[in-house]
Amino acid sequence: LLAFATTAKKYGLWTKITGAQRLGMFGARSDQLPDIFKELVDAGMESGQAYGKALRAVKSCVGSTWCRYGQQDSVTMAVVMEERYKGLRSPHKLKMACSGCLRECAEAQGKDVGVIATQA
Repeated sequence: LLAFATTAKKYGLWTKITGAQRLGMFGARSDQLPDIFKELVDAGMESGQAYGKALRAVKSCVGSTWCRYGQQDSVTMAVVMEERYKGLRSPHKLKMACSGCLRECAEAQGKDVGVIATQA
């Protein structure tokens, strides 16, 4: 996060966390983009999940780790799903989610692939 904030400040950009849990940087001129992307990649951050015809970041609720209703660890499952299918190309954007209980906070039923935990 520090590299993200430093880059945003350097170029005078405003930032936000999106509803899909992505970091957004706004207000850059097109001629600044190659330098911004290089700085972020050099810091270990990737770009492209927000606009490519590929898997987006897997959405997750907080699961059993932080929620009293959580049945299973949805955060770890979402990380496993994302690492397994990262870079997978598809004919359109591909969305996945993992909810830790039937309350469905990650909205897994509305994604292309959804996992909903039940009793362990």
